[in-house]
Amino acid sequence: MYVTMDRYENDWDVVKRGWDAQVRGEAPHKFTNAVEAVKKLRENANDQYLPPFVIVDENEKAVGPIEDGDAVVTFNFRADRMVMLAKALEHQDFDKFDRVKVPKIRYAGMLQYDGELKLPGHYLVSPPEIDRTSGEYLVHNGVRTFAC
Repeated sequence: MYVTMDRYENDWDVVKRGWDAQVRGEAPHKFTNAVEAVKKLRENANDQYLPPFVIVDENEKAVGPIEDGDAVVTFNFRADRMVMLAKALEHQDFDKFDRVKVPKIRYAGMLQYDGELKLPGHYLVSPPEIDRTSGEYLVHNGVRTFAC
């Protein structure tokens, strides 16, 4: 809700905060381990409102930002939370915020989050084919319905 995945507002600042932390290794909060980060940040916010943070080494350098040659897999079934990040990761002509650097990665989503835009280009589970919907069943059995 606050970092990386926006659902309600189409707020690209949410995605940018995640991009800055995960790709650029830059965030307002720096910690030497994730347990310390979550314990400290949970003092003022619950999970969905944790601010961005990075794990750093003894030289204050971010540990593990996304870099050229990395594989990124997003394990999320909810397309409404993933489409914006998928655009930032895959679109060459992306213009919603300055990504500063765009690592050459291999990216896959759990599902194809947007069938029209074919996002992401690679995914782990094919979109389900839905047949015999309740509407089809009712029509087939002569039941009249009203939908609006």
